[in-house]
Amino acid sequence: FTVLLIALRNTPFQLSISTMKTVAALLAFAAVAAATSAPGWTRTGLTPATTELNFGVALPMSNLDKLDRIFWDVSTPGSPRYGQFASMKELNALTATEKPVVERVAKFLAAAGATCKFPTGDSMFCRAAAGDISKMLQAEIHEFSHEKNGAKVHRVHGGYTFPAEMSEDILFFTNLAHLPTERYGRMHAGENAADTTSTLVVVPETLDNMYKLNNAKGSSSVIQAAAEFQGLGAYTNTDLSTFNTNTAEDVVVSKHIGPFDQLFPQAESTLDVQYIGAVGKGNTNWYWTEQQWMYDFSTNVLSGANPVPDVISMSYGWSETEQCQINPTAQPCVSGGSSAFVAAVNANFQKIGAAGHTLLAASGDSGAHGRTDGFCSSGKVHPAFPAASPYLTAVGATQLNTATSNSPSEPICKNGLSCATGGDEIVCSTKTGALITSGGGFSEYSARPSYQDTVVSAYLKNSSALPPASDFNAAGRGFPDVAALGHNYYIQLQGQHAMVDGTSCACPVFAGVVALLNAYRVENGKSKIGFANPLLYSMSASNPAAFNDITQGNNKCTEQECCQTGFSATTGWDATTGLGTPNFEEMIKAMAAMDSLNAPSASLLAQAKSLRGSF
Repeated sequence: FTVLLIALRNTPFQLSISTMKTVAALLAFAAVAAATSAPGWTRTGLTPATTELNFGVALPMSNLDKLDRIFWDVSTPGSPRYGQFASMKELNALTATEKPVVERVAKFLAAAGATCKFPTGDSMFCRAAAGDISKMLQAEIHEFSHEKNGAKVHRVHGGYTFPAEMSEDILFFTNLAHLPTERYGRMHAGENAADTTSTLVVVPETLDNMYKLNNAKGSSSVIQAAAEFQGLGAYTNTDLSTFNTNTAEDVVVSKHIGPFDQLFPQAESTLDVQYIGAVGKGNTNWYWTEQQWMYDFSTNVLSGANPVPDVISMSYGWSETEQCQINPTAQPCVSGGSSAFVAAVNANFQKIGAAGHTLLAASGDSGAHGRTDGFCSSGKVHPAFPAASPYLTAVGATQLNTATSNSPSEPICKNGLSCATGGDEIVCSTKTGALITSGGGFSEYSARPSYQDTVVSAYLKNSSALPPASDFNAAGRGFPDVAALGHNYYIQLQGQHAMVDGTSCACPVFAGVVALLNAYRVENGKSKIGFANPLLYSMSASNPAAFNDITQGNNKCTEQECCQTGFSATTGWDATTGLGTPNFEEMIKAMAAMDSLNAPSASLLAQAKSLRGSF
């Protein structure tokens, strides 16, 4: 964790699971593994042996080929099975680990002193004393303290030895190596931080005007939520009430999942709630706090322990090649420690999408190089995860190049703030005055999916927009997919106006747009969207006006300095702002045309309505 605000955070080395297992069986399983390096953490000493710690266990999944077919069938417009989602119970049964493997792992962990539960059939959540975990891994566990907020975590430090007898049965342990990382986003310094005499502020009205939302109202049957990670402090109801008064909005959060701590409100949580609700008007708002990271979160979503929102916005991430976990091969970030984690999370994301839920993630705030290379150590760029996953919608950021203010109507704009009502957009960058630079690039681990093959192939032909071929994986999944404004947002925080930047501004905004599209379908007797990318790319192909194409700017700069390499905006899709920012009016037109061409499923025929909608 870090400060009062929003923020996200190599060689390509990928082994097949079978190869990793073979290598692991030949090694002595000894590894030198300090906890993942992350800003702000200091090691303070050995963890007492009696301290109880939680950790996750990833098990081999079954039938991943069948999961993949189901996922694409239900997610692709034009497919006979489009929108015919499976239940999470069915999907968990499909991928459940083979029973003998589960029995061996359970016996091993029980003998090691751990108490475990099985949330999905291919994973385990366990609890054990630090001393027992140390014996199991032949490792030392140390306490780490965060210099800014005092948070304390316990992680393996130094060498560990992966249990040889489990090398075929356990993919990795979570929450024992990876230190919590900084959230995306930056807050302008000082009270009323933006210079409102010269810089126009983004408020909900700005977004409504620029993205032609036309004050659209969603549906109470569509649930949208912001997900926060690593136990982040929440927003306050008082700030949300003041935001509603100042912007003439009516954002109400009806359900909290996980811890909800209003004592130290955070800018990330505050921003997410205020803007997903302001854009996705009329939809039901929930709020989810996850104590750990992406594997645990996606497993919890799939577990059935809580109902799951239809649309989930996530403004977090870190270098894809540094998703470090205790694994059977070698050091956590070498020889599969990251790639195994990414692969398991991606499979969980597929299950979530196949069950009809939409995930969106911010693309990162430190350009193509990311926060792990803020000072441009080489030309190589560093994709962020989960934004680099092919199974969610990654959202980049823009900023206003020339802004206009034409009689804004929101109360706060008449009483202190100079608010933007329109303007033209460029890539958000520290070079052009923002506090962050839109992340984007190409995955090191995941191949380019078919839904973006045409537009990404076209982009790759423009060598002037790209780094040298040796500095990125041109065959990988390109991101972001889409974008929205990410500079100089007004939020209400701790009783004061605050201004923030970040792809974490853009992500909840676009999530609100997707939730409105969901509402349009629901109100017209259609299924919900689920995984959104095939639909979004189809919209862009059939009606290019559905997105505002961003053609100016690049993401060569980090938050610290500007590098020599990165990606540039061009006509069409690019690795800075994806397809562009939303034009909701045209998106609705594109969706209506696509629905009229697609044959509805039998279950929809009985309830299908005319496509007149409530917009």
